[in-house]
Amino acid sequence: MEDEDITLKLIKMRKMMMRMAQMARAKEGAEQDVKPATEPDPVEELKEHVSERGDEVLASAYTENPELVRKVSAALLKALREGRIEEPIDAGDLLMLFRRLGLRVQVETKLMVHREGETKDLRKAIEEKWHTG
Repeated sequence: MEDEDITLKLIKMRKMMMRMAQMARAKEGAEQDVKPATEPDPVEELKEHVSERGDEVLASAYTENPELVRKVSAALLKALREGRIEEPIDAGDLLMLFRRLGLRVQVETKLMVHREGETKDLRKAIEEKWHTG
């Protein structure tokens, strides 16, 4: 009987320790998520200085490694302010930069065909040609 009481107490203590550890982790995560309102996000600020699909490249890279993208964005903004980089930053150059840094950034690519004043997706144009031909 006494062994069962000790075992039961040990189980309760382990559960309580696990809950405390989970609460501590959750609290640390919440503290890290809170940012000062005075500091702008470098990624959002950089989106204003990129060409056409640069925002897509930034978003895709951000899903891969948010911390690295923030650091790279801050460095690019600094270089822009100092005049070492011309504005706007080309999306292709940005993509190559992230790939050279080891990120597997993938951006959706579509091939379009423009014929007789009409623009179509390449897949649809080929399908129509095969069905009519």
